[in-house]
Amino acid sequence: MVERLKCLALVGAGALLGSVSTIALLKLLSIPIECSVRLVVAILVGKGCLSGRGTQGSKGCYVVGNGMASLDILKDEIVSEQLTRNIQFFGLESQQKVTKSFVVVIGLGGVGSHAACMLLRSGVGRLLLVDFDQVSLSSLNRHAVATRDDVGIPKALCLKKHFSAIFPECQIDARVQLYDASSEEEILSGQPDFVLDCIDNIDTKVALLAACIRRGLKVLSATGAGARADPTRIRVADLRESTNDPLSRAVRYRLRKDYGIEGGIPVVFSLEKPKVKLLPFKGPSGGEENPSDYQVVPGFRVRIIPVLGTVPAIFGQVMASYVVTQLAGLQVQTEPVVNLDIDHYRTLHQRLIEHEEILYDTATQVQVMVNKLADTVIPSLSIKNSAIVTHVPTPATIFVCRHRGYILVEDLRLSTVNRRCGGDGGEYWRCSGRGGHHSAPEVDMEEVVYIVKELWHGRSARDQSAKDVGRGMWRSVKELMLVRWDRTKPASVSNLILLKFKEADEHESRTLDDIEEKEPEFFVRVTSVLKRAEMDFGL
Repeated sequence: MVERLKCLALVGAGALLGSVSTIALLKLLSIPIECSVRLVVAILVGKGCLSGRGTQGSKGCYVVGNGMASLDILKDEIVSEQLTRNIQFFGLESQQKVTKSFVVVIGLGGVGSHAACMLLRSGVGRLLLVDFDQVSLSSLNRHAVATRDDVGIPKALCLKKHFSAIFPECQIDARVQLYDASSEEEILSGQPDFVLDCIDNIDTKVALLAACIRRGLKVLSATGAGARADPTRIRVADLRESTNDPLSRAVRYRLRKDYGIEGGIPVVFSLEKPKVKLLPFKGPSGGEENPSDYQVVPGFRVRIIPVLGTVPAIFGQVMASYVVTQLAGLQVQTEPVVNLDIDHYRTLHQRLIEHEEILYDTATQVQVMVNKLADTVIPSLSIKNSAIVTHVPTPATIFVCRHRGYILVEDLRLSTVNRRCGGDGGEYWRCSGRGGHHSAPEVDMEEVVYIVKELWHGRSARDQSAKDVGRGMWRSVKELMLVRWDRTKPASVSNLILLKFKEADEHESRTLDDIEEKEPEFFVRVTSVLKRAEMDFGL
């Protein structure tokens, strides 16, 4: 009996010593004590799942970069409290998607370091950080976490060191490596949920984007953040829509020329024109020299782009926000790139009023500039290439306008307005009459801006790709107009689509049932957009 008690005592002492040793080891690895206790208890009951640094643990466990393992990272009290605001924002299930995600960040300078830092703080469970460069004194004005003590060490290792103190549960793989064709498989394998391109070299950037498209990987690219100062002009859009950016213009050209890629890549860019240009390169003698003579890596710039550190930081924050919401499954409507001014919106609003008057008799009067009226005589009004209207009352009661090639003459004295609509050059004549009082469409200028910009992005509802950007969009307004989607319902924010003139004529000659039957994808796309308008306006 005594011998048995001695054996039990020795076993208990050994278990206690092992537990204390394990706790001490885990504390050295900077793992929260609550997690350590939980792991020790698991070991004592024979269900240990502690695995080596950065390796796969046993079934049901996750393993992070510094060696911690658990059944569910968000069940840990420390982790759940650290991410509580994200959980409240997304919901637990959506935050779990973020936590289980794997994101690759290539380029860890002013943009990439901030993007990676906020991905980490948002709870992304696994990060691969790639950059061949080192922290310099001049990079401290824009780097997310680097200090003077970090100057001279690789940027990837710098981030890993600081990140382990911010969110030690994240599995971090830091690689001091240049991305190129030889390293593509090593860096992009493992099916990452997202790739962030924060590279400022054109050759490398183009190769990475093409590889991501070829592999079917989601990628978000940052364009030029240097030489800019206005954060309000930063946008997220398709590469085809980026303007005022030399880097994105060069990337577009190379992708199209070398890989046949026209677009389909979201980018973060600024509408602001660069304030300054590359500074001249000065060698050791102080005179200007050829920058290529001092390149460490062929193709990488040596000359300096002046950078206001706040702008690349905001670029990185925007990238992180975009990726995290995508990972969580939260639908965010980015602000469309629509280069229109108030005069363009006024033109579209006026066309809407005129169109509603001619087709639906909804406006009390239409007063616009007379266009292409070749010959006007009062009291007998003669319109070249059209009809001759006689017995016209005093000029004060006459309104004459041109609408999409049609000429309208309106007599406001009569209870039933007499109109003669003659088309220029033999176009179809439209005639209509009205009695009683009718009000104008219940769509004001602010709503027109919302419809054109937010819903249809300044282009026809039938154009899914951005063909016209910048001044090209200005020119395209000349052939666009707002028309009712459902002709049986009044014009409103949830019943207006933007179409080209010919498309509008065709649309108004068809029924919605016909469109749904013959063009189901277009029908679903338009109805979903108009449904968004209903939600935005609480209709």
